[in-house]
Amino acid sequence: MPGGCALSTDQVRYRRPGDPAVEWYGAARGTTPLARGGQIPRALRTFVRLPEIQAFAETVLVPTQLVLAMFGMGCTLRPRDFAAVVRAPRGLMLGLLLQLGFVPLLAWGFVQTLQLGPGFAVGLFLVAVVPGGASSNLLTYIGRGNVALSIALTTVSTVACVITVPALLGVLASAQLPETFAFPGARILLDISRFLVLPLAAGMVLLARSERSAERWGPWAIRGSIVAILTVAAVSLKSGRIELAEYGWLPPAFTLGFAILLALAVPHLVRLAGRNDADALALTIEVVVRNVSIGLLLVSFFFPGQPAQGELLYVCLLYAGTSTMAVAPLIALHRFGWSPVLGRRALPSSTARSTS
Repeated sequence: MPGGCALSTDQVRYRRPGDPAVEWYGAARGTTPLARGGQIPRALRTFVRLPEIQAFAETVLVPTQLVLAMFGMGCTLRPRDFAAVVRAPRGLMLGLLLQLGFVPLLAWGFVQTLQLGPGFAVGLFLVAVVPGGASSNLLTYIGRGNVALSIALTTVSTVACVITVPALLGVLASAQLPETFAFPGARILLDISRFLVLPLAAGMVLLARSERSAERWGPWAIRGSIVAILTVAAVSLKSGRIELAEYGWLPPAFTLGFAILLALAVPHLVRLAGRNDADALALTIEVVVRNVSIGLLLVSFFFPGQPAQGELLYVCLLYAGTSTMAVAPLIALHRFGWSPVLGRRALPSSTARSTS
């Protein structure tokens, strides 16, 4: 992975000597008795190539999917979107407060309460500090939420994450990392700038020069990003990088529980701030549906060559797959005229405080 330490082929599977998988892999390299005896079946050649495929997924597909996602989002943004932020900053400030304050604090509470191990803890922290996902604007549109607010918050939090992600990780994850670990803040800053800010700017330039081209290529970039993420997940499972059976019920439970708790709590917090239902839906989606693509870019900085790195990757991929499901009921409620603030009456914009 760029700027990180991609797992070597010897480190991909964390299994003891004598395990058939280790023997087959060693046989392909001529380093085990199985190989020297010439007993490796030809059909296993594809299997033993999985470590190389996994290395390709981490070093090429992960940054590629982030570049595609940010380029696709850039194809929907214009400079006037930033001007709208200046004219109506209250909703934006509330969203940033939730993203940069409430979500990391809740993640810290989960880690402390459940006494999560280093890999799972840092994985949850990574999910908590990245900005809203590129798909949040589309989900807000489907649910008939405040799309302008969604775009503004996505844009500002994404650009700001060049600073906020290293800063928050340095505070939250320090207790889970070895004392000798030197937090690569400058390198993370560089990688986020290269793989996030530049593609976003390129998409905006394309939109400014040719709206038709942006409308054509932007959606394909988003689709390509989704395919790349799914490929990374599939390869990680197939290669043994993520060992589902060994993790038990706790990791999926706390990952899904974290997303559901955010989806339930954020609408009530937004309502307490006097915002209408359209704002509540937009801000909730922004807070729950995180840009895990950025988290995947940073996975290799932590626990290189150790089982904890697989745990970290597991949390990021699982959250990416479940966060949309957590907000789906709220999207349906608001789209059909109900309030996304469960247990409260609907509050349209005409009866709420100013949405500025």
